[in-house]
Amino acid sequence: MSKNLMTEICKNLNVELGEEFKVDIYGDRIFKITESGVWEKKSDDDGYIWEEQLVVLRELLIGDVEIVKLPWKPEFEDSYYTFNLAQGKWVVCIGWWEKEPHCYALFDKGWIYRTRAEAEAALPAVAAEMGVQYEL
Repeated sequence: MSKNLMTEICKNLNVELGEEFKVDIYGDRIFKITESGVWEKKSDDDGYIWEEQLVVLRELLIGDVEIVKLPWKPEFEDSYYTFNLAQGKWVVCIGWWEKEPHCYALFDKGWIYRTRAEAEAALPAVAAEMGVQYEL
C-alpha cells in the first residue's frame, strides 16, 4: 500500500487538511480537502452534508483553478487578536470568541486575527483607514 499524499497536496495548495475554502471559478461554494479527497459543503434538511468532488480535485491538481482562502473564524471560547483603545491610541489586544454581537461585528469587519503578529501587521493600515493613531 502506498502513502496517502493529501497532506502534501494541502501544503502545496497552501491550505490545512480539513480547512474550508472557496475555488475561484465556483462562486460561494465551500470545499475542504481531507485524507480521502475534496468535498463540497451542501445544505440538506438536517443542516449540512459533504459531497465528494472529484472534478474539483482534478482541477486543483492540474492547476486549472485556484483556492480562495476564507477568513479564519474562532470557535466558542477560542482566543483571537483584535484592536482596542488604550490611552487615546489603537493597540492590539486579545479577546475570546463568544456568541456576542461585538464578536460578529469584528469578524464581519475583518478585524479578527489568529495571532498577535497578524493583528500587528494589519493595524497600521486599519488605523490609516479609520484615521486614528496607533501603537504597536
